[in-house]
Amino acid sequence: MTIEVGPGKEECFFDTVEPGNTLNVEWQVVDGGDGQMSELDLNFRVIHPKGHPMEAVFKKSDGTFSQKMKDLGDYKICFDNTFSLLSSKTVYFEIINENEDEDYDDLAGIFEDVTESEVYDVKVVDIEQSIAKIKKDIAKAKHMQDMIRLTDMKDRSIMEHNFERVNTMSIVYLVVLIASGLLQVTLLRSLFDEKSRIHGVWKKAFKD
Repeated sequence: MTIEVGPGKEECFFDTVEPGNTLNVEWQVVDGGDGQMSELDLNFRVIHPKGHPMEAVFKKSDGTFSQKMKDLGDYKICFDNTFSLLSSKTVYFEIINENEDEDYDDLAGIFEDVTESEVYDVKVVDIEQSIAKIKKDIAKAKHMQDMIRLTDMKDRSIMEHNFERVNTMSIVYLVVLIASGLLQVTLLRSLFDEKSRIHGVWKKAFKD
């Protein structure tokens, strides 16, 4: 998921974990907001169903959490932006709740209907292992694609904010340049224009 955590706010999610399951959380801040002083950082916490913290990370741009759970319950996962009063943060995170010891149980027994009279060149066990490997490779490929998309989103966000800052400062410098040019022209003309109010100031300054 990709969510936005507003300034001074905290967003929390709950996930029910069975005993023996491993809870994996991977997160990364992809956008730090529009402020000039905005940064890609957040506080991250994982809280046990009994209320005590299991993980606490402060002002980081990314992180991972992985732990095999012994207790059944709703584990609380929080992204905290309360330390920021102006900038909202956009964070991408992925939660995987699974029993790593039973990754391919859903593939077990798919060839139970095979009769003894049927002859195969490849063993059923080899086929099951091949299917399991294909499933694992597909999951890895999907994860890598998500990471590439996430990196592209983060880089695009940084690029757009830098573009806005460059444009803002360019406009400021342009206004200052035009104002200083007009001031110089006005001062030079006043040296030779006796009707100008500034001309009298120049004459008095030179006499002094």
